[in-house]
Amino acid sequence: MTADDRFPGWEIMAGAGGGYIAYRVILVPHGSGLSNVRCGATLDELHGNLAQELRREQQTRRLRRPARAA
Repeated sequence: MTADDRFPGWEIMAGAGGGYIAYRVILVPHGSGLSNVRCGATLDELHGNLAQELRREQQTRRLRRPARAA
């Protein structure tokens, strides 16, 4: 297993049948719209999937912020 500084909170490992698997160190709740596990046939594909997941996570955080009072 290995961590990648570009994807904090994720551990990456080689899949038993090939490819790569990343999983969150701290799981997110079911129904959050986020994934706890992402896979890719190559490291490049997995990195792309993790980048997409980070964008979704940032978007989810923005949507959950309470509106500021005027």
